[in-house]
Amino acid sequence: MRALALLPWLLAAALAQVQVAATTPILADLVRQVGGNRVAAVAVVPPGADPHTFEPTPSVAQALSQTRLLFANGLGLEPYLPKLQALLPQNARVVLLGEGQPDLICGEDHAEEDHGHGPCDPHLWLDPAYAVRYAERILEALAALDPGGRDLYRANLERFKKEVEALDRAYRACGLKGTKVVVQHDAFRYFARRYGLEVVGVLSQGGAQEVGSRSFLALLEKAKREGVRLVLAEPQFQGKALKTLAEAIGARVAVLYTDTLDARVRTYLDLLRHNLRALCP
Repeated sequence: MRALALLPWLLAAALAQVQVAATTPILADLVRQVGGNRVAAVAVVPPGADPHTFEPTPSVAQALSQTRLLFANGLGLEPYLPKLQALLPQNARVVLLGEGQPDLICGEDHAEEDHGHGPCDPHLWLDPAYAVRYAERILEALAALDPGGRDLYRANLERFKKEVEALDRAYRACGLKGTKVVVQHDAFRYFARRYGLEVVGVLSQGGAQEVGSRSFLALLEKAKREGVRLVLAEPQFQGKALKTLAEAIGARVAVLYTDTLDARVRTYLDLLRHNLRALCP
């Protein structure tokens, strides 16, 4: 099945001048936003899958064997990254899009034991300003590999920036500032910081593993005390505890995309639009 999923990319790669890979569907789409038809970008983690727990398969090894450039997030998002690096050709380059970005949420601001990543929250792209910074890094990496495509990449980047900025303005006009939320998965810190939400609590201990009953009851009481009226779920993580908590406190559940894409939400811009509609119906 995974081999069949890679067939469209393998066919596109035969026509494109630049063949690259990215760890997740979101990062692969950002590469396509910049690279356009000049670049064939494959996502190592298939759409809909959890990028935190993915394990490389033989078909992934085949795809990466011809890849000259691998885009990854870094910051602990991809624990399997060393395995991917071992599959790349000797002269291939790995670009870590999240590493070294300004104003990372780390240390006391990000509870590592509750999240399963490293000391910094890796979900930068949910703040659209970071997605633009990712795209700028992608442009430089693609242009270094393919100097003749720089003008095209620059034009694509400018178009992408305008679309992102328009959506960013729409989020700011939505009136999210001061909204208290409980989230299924601790992925919303950059998003919350940009738009003024307050994350009161988290329902999972890294991915789909939900908190125990004692922690759940403590979070339930805290959510009641704080007056939480919005719970943020994700398509891949919609556990029973989340629905139970939302019903108990009378909160609305909004399903937002965070770590992956699927047949319904195919691009990063689609992700922004979907999440905007879910938050501001």
